[in-house]
Amino acid sequence: MPTITTLEAHEYTAPSHWACYFINDDCSGMDDDDIAAADKFIDWVGMGAPVDCTDDVGFTRWHDAHRFCPLGADCSTYTFLDYAGTEELAHY
Repeated sequence: MPTITTLEAHEYTAPSHWACYFINDDCSGMDDDDIAAADKFIDWVGMGAPVDCTDDVGFTRWHDAHRFCPLGADCSTYTFLDYAGTEELAHY
């Protein structure tokens, strides 16, 4: 019987200057501390790299990455996908 996999989208705010590193794996322009903070954020989220980035937040002091980047920053919304389960299709 065929199955369908369900994914759930989760959104987090984090510094916009991390976008190129997350989406394109390009850390040029980032120093070692920025790279370490971005990597810790990805580990904390626990879903791998984001699949989308929307520049919609602007400058904010409180963002989801504040424990790794404690200063205010121009932020974006990053979308991550998480495996939610598999179910069998009764009819197709």
